Amino acid sequence: MKDNIVSAYTYLLGGRSTFKLESRIFHAVCLVTLLALFSNIFLNKFIGVSLLSWLMAAGLFFVGTAYYYSRFRDRFGVSIILYNILSNLLVVVNYFYNSGIDGPTLLIFMLSCFINISVVPQKQYWYWISLNILLVIGLLLYQYLYPESVPYTYPSKTGRYVDVMYTYIVVALIISLVTTYIRRSYQSEKNQVEQKAAELEQANITKNKLFSILAHDLRSPLSSIQNYLEILDEYRLDEEERLSINRDLLKTTQNTQQMLSNLLMWTKSQMEGVNVNLAAVRLSEVLDTTLQVQKNVAHEKGIQLTNELKNTSPVIADPDMLQLIVRNLVNNAIKFTNPGGQITIASELCNDNECRISIKDNGIGIPAEQQRQMFSLKANSTFGTKKEKGVGLGLMLCKEFTELQNGRIWFESTAGEGTSFYLSLKLYKGDTKLLDEMKKISIN
Repeated sequence: MKDNIVSAYTYLLGGRSTFKLESRIFHAVCLVTLLALFSNIFLNKFIGVSLLSWLMAAGLFFVGTAYYYSRFRDRFGVSIILYNILSNLLVVVNYFYNSGIDGPTLLIFMLSCFINISVVPQKQYWYWISLNILLVIGLLLYQYLYPESVPYTYPSKTGRYVDVMYTYIVVALIISLVTTYIRRSYQSEKNQVEQKAAELEQANITKNKLFSILAHDLRSPLSSIQNYLEILDEYRLDEEERLSINRDLLKTTQNTQQMLSNLLMWTKSQMEGVNVNLAAVRLSEVLDTTLQVQKNVAHEKGIQLTNELKNTSPVIADPDMLQLIVRNLVNNAIKFTNPGGQITIASELCNDNECRISIKDNGIGIPAEQQRQMFSLKANSTFGTKKEKGVGLGLMLCKEFTELQNGRIWFESTAGEGTSFYLSLKLYKGDTKLLDEMKKISIN
């Protein structure tokens, strides 16, 4: 019921994305005015002023026309001019046929002035306000000089009091509704501006931190290469020394490449959005090559990496994203595990609806005070057990890409004992073959 009311309200006033605030206020004023004019037709008959009922009917037609052209023809400029001309004309006529200063017409003029202040374009503002004031002054002077030309039309004292009271209530109601709508719209736009300002500030902080990290972390591998070239230029190295330096430089270059790859993926996701290609994939088929490469890296560090992935039912995932996530998680495990350590990658079914991948190590673990910020850029990048370094984007990318695949990622860690990362993905419930076609979702 509430949703239907909100939908009808939005339809009658127009959406925020289509109409400016002034247009929506004008539509609201027109709708309330239409209701007031409609009820006035019967009120004037009740108090014995039948001629005004016809005037209210004419006003109903003209206000409805102005509303239609603004709301459904997108002609706000024309509608506001039409509304002001006809409303001023009708109010002037109402002044003469509704007892002049003894009737409620001055309240209606005040309402007209308020509406002009609220909705007319700025360049027309003073024209309509000035016209409103001049009309009121002119009518009052005319009645003062020629009182017999403005007859007293109320058949009874009760009719006059009812008319004035009713008009005041309607005017106060319209002013209250319009003012409330303006204040709410202002607060809503203010909140949006504040939110965008906060996001911009956070983006600026993130940018500065990235530049700081890059300036620090790229200097190290470049300095190593520079020092190596200087040594080659000044000294003659034997084969063993040269191979040792080559291995160190290769590891440094690989770490730097991984760091830049993560940075590139994160920057692309922030600037261009990410295209997620979900498909039914088998873990062993997608991850075997990635894990074999990581197994070689682990072997060079003296770490045993065991692949215990089961040939389970297909999961719904993006193959490239899944490889990046697992590569980052295994790379981190290698980085923070001492030589002689053990890393195990396994999978198991959970609740007949999910497949859970685990990457467990017996490395140095994560201190408790750092665990809450591990999936954000606030987490400080730290050196591995062999002084490996990263930007700190890897885990943040893992979380973002996991959620884009409708999955979950979390970890358990004890400092000095090791860390276990878990990645949960939805099982494919259809045919066990790959999906007939890729389901492409564009997330911008």
